[in-house]
Amino acid sequence: MKPKRICSIIPAFFLAVFMFFSGAMPAKAMEFVLIRGGTFTMGSPEGEAGRAEIMAFWQENGIEYSETQHRVKVSEFYMAKYEVTVAEFRKFVAATGYRTDAEKGDGSYIWNGTTWENRAGVNWRHGFSGNIRPQSEENDPVVHLSWNDAMAYCKALSAKRGKLYRLPTEAEWEYACRAGSKTPFNTGENLTTKQANYDGNYPYNGNLNGVYRQNTVAVNSFAPNAWGLYNMHGNVAEWCSDWYGGTYYDECKANGTVTNPQGPSTGSERLLRGGGWGGHAKYCRSAFRNYYPPISRFNRVGFRLVFAP
Repeated sequence: MKPKRICSIIPAFFLAVFMFFSGAMPAKAMEFVLIRGGTFTMGSPEGEAGRAEIMAFWQENGIEYSETQHRVKVSEFYMAKYEVTVAEFRKFVAATGYRTDAEKGDGSYIWNGTTWENRAGVNWRHGFSGNIRPQSEENDPVVHLSWNDAMAYCKALSAKRGKLYRLPTEAEWEYACRAGSKTPFNTGENLTTKQANYDGNYPYNGNLNGVYRQNTVAVNSFAPNAWGLYNMHGNVAEWCSDWYGGTYYDECKANGTVTNPQGPSTGSERLLRGGGWGGHAKYCRSAFRNYYPPISRFNRVGFRLVFAP
């Protein structure tokens, strides 16, 4: 699928944004954590469980993939404690009339238990199965959104508040997810389904099976990481700002310590991080990378915001 650029947003849209962002928001909305700048090792060591399997899968499909470790320096930024919720996106749409790529196109992808199925009519109002989400899921992360949709939301908030709200870079995302850890997960050498929302039938590195909830959970579920961020592992995969590049990590390593890397200058797919409710534990690792064209949308993908001080 050929990537599409975000269309320019009409002035009426920005006027409506003022209505949206001036209203009372849920207690969990728009809460940010200051992430102090620092230097860390990005990527995973060669012996990390799950890495070799993932690399082999991509290579078998003719796709370049790398988790090569390299040193990265990240400047200070703020990151949202939580993924953007259904309720937050609902208010945005009600005030602005914004139509997502799923609504303008042919719907979104759901997993029907056997394969991925593109289902017409499915959009951000729907859940994992393609059914309208109940009131009880208003505090769950919104899904079925493309990278373009996430960027439109960021642009709207930026227009209202006069500062640049955006998606995190891949480096910022991993730095914040790790929260100083060097292990596969910020929880240590293992991730259980008491700590994150993923398919517990596929635990990490031979550990015990857990539960499979078969759905998203509220954005404030489970304990936060050491820096106060929730659900950096599992629940939904989160869009990042970067284009994907299969050899980009190796290029970074060759340059020594890189400062605030932005990813390749061009590409056809955008990065996703964090795994999701329907994936294996190994896909929730801090270093795992995934990617899709920016117009893509699924029942396992959402986003969270960052801004620079």
